[in-house]
Amino acid sequence: MFSELAHRWRHSPWISNPLMRLPDRIERAAFVVGIAALLLLIPVAATIGSVTYSDLSLRSQQQRAEYVRVDARVIDATKSAGSDTDGVTTVAGTATVQWSAPDGSLHSGATDVPSALRVGDTTPIWRDADGNLVRAPDTAAGAVVNGAATAVFVWFLGALVIGGLVYLTTKAGERSRMRQWDRDWQHFLQARDHRSR
Repeated sequence: MFSELAHRWRHSPWISNPLMRLPDRIERAAFVVGIAALLLLIPVAATIGSVTYSDLSLRSQQQRAEYVRVDARVIDATKSAGSDTDGVTTVAGTATVQWSAPDGSLHSGATDVPSALRVGDTTPIWRDADGNLVRAPDTAAGAVVNGAATAVFVWFLGALVIGGLVYLTTKAGERSRMRQWDRDWQHFLQARDHRSR
């Protein structure tokens, strides 16, 4: 890989070689610009990942400030229910639960329960300030992972686009060189045949 880079750098577009044609110079220039763009893409991806992390971290802090973890009572099995040998229904999966809102009223809703529970058991849930069931707040570790994953994804996507453009430029240069060589070969053959007459 490094030998290929050194070879391409040695034959860069600014070398004044009379054998280097315009397609060669364009191909080399695209390669150099592609490398520079990949290097410039690193801080861009890092900035996008950092902004994503900041947004997710702020949202996690807001959710943790607004949401309250309470115990809810399982009142019905909506999915993955079974019966014990003593005839008591157990719930594993999704269940209907009931909890108290801040104003004292009872609310109910379906939620996933972490393990096999019996109807009447309690399970922890998260509710907002109005007493509505919400999903668990995002964690700080999740914000870090999502921010880093976003940065890597942005750089990888940019690298694919840049690599694709350099590849297409290289292929177009090869086709142009082959057509030019064919034309030069035809001129050579015609000139040789003309001299032999």
